[in-house]
Amino acid sequence: MKKKFLFTIFGMAFVVAAALYIVKENTNETGTIITNISQLHNGDAKFYKNNIITSVNGHLAIYDRNGKLVKEYQDIATNWLSCIEEQGIIVYGNGSCQLGVLQIDDDYNVVKNEIVMETENLQIDPTILKVKDTYYMTATEIIGLVNNADLNVKDGRYILHLYQSKDLSKWTLVDNVIDVNNNIEDVDIDYFHNRFYVFFEKEIVDKGDSSVCVAISDDKDGKEFSTYHELLPADCDHEPAAIEHVGSNSFRLYYSCDKNNKGQSYQGGQVFYADYDADWKQISVDSLVITETPKGILLYDVRKGNEKLQLLYAKNYLTDCDLVVEEMK
Repeated sequence: MKKKFLFTIFGMAFVVAAALYIVKENTNETGTIITNISQLHNGDAKFYKNNIITSVNGHLAIYDRNGKLVKEYQDIATNWLSCIEEQGIIVYGNGSCQLGVLQIDDDYNVVKNEIVMETENLQIDPTILKVKDTYYMTATEIIGLVNNADLNVKDGRYILHLYQSKDLSKWTLVDNVIDVNNNIEDVDIDYFHNRFYVFFEKEIVDKGDSSVCVAISDDKDGKEFSTYHELLPADCDHEPAAIEHVGSNSFRLYYSCDKNNKGQSYQGGQVFYADYDADWKQISVDSLVITETPKGILLYDVRKGNEKLQLLYAKNYLTDCDLVVEEMK
């Protein structure tokens, strides 16, 4: 049984209408920071078993919850990553237009490391998932301008690919999930009810307003995607981090955004969640998680440890860039 959170509604009742919004606030006490690696200046990060995998100085590294370096892989160039931690599988991408698959044992020794794709264009934000005996990976190819931040300039073409493999070495294209001239980032993939669900952030411009969407496959094999739902509108800079199944018919999306500090992007980010029913209709939205860090959060990952919610995030990403784990009470 998932824990339930209690909320109160607070607002500013007599503020100018254009600035008025209502935020539902978690009434639990502020969380406790249990890991703070000061000025790590890391890139992507995920929970991995009892540790954290991340990219530091352009290569893969593993840290424990005390902030101690457990293992670093100087020869594995990494900027973005995802994992199937039960099988010790990590998929990674880098600025050299490479996608790689790493397998490690329980002592973090390399069992296998292989560059499985080397492409002309950059492919970012890889994710990986296993369905029965087949592995699936997403990666977003960028043709042209990367991370456009100018409304007056045409954005690059972002194509979110779905690949499959039986052996983690040979990958074939299944379908393109979405093909648009918008920055597509922070992708996640899930599979249930015999359908693929691909979640992503769709930016108007880099570090500007962005929506969060889910694309649903028309079939169990992911060969066509024609159903899309906008889960959060492009009214601030959203950074989706995780989807949680709540019971059998509802879902919770965790994200950080600068809704309360408009225009500050990561530096103004706080942690929120939104709940949805089985048809992806909003039950609640913008429920604030009260954190010890008041703002400046770029949320990477979320998990439940001992039934307590744990957040993995960068604190003040554009300046200090501390890597933080915070546990909610």
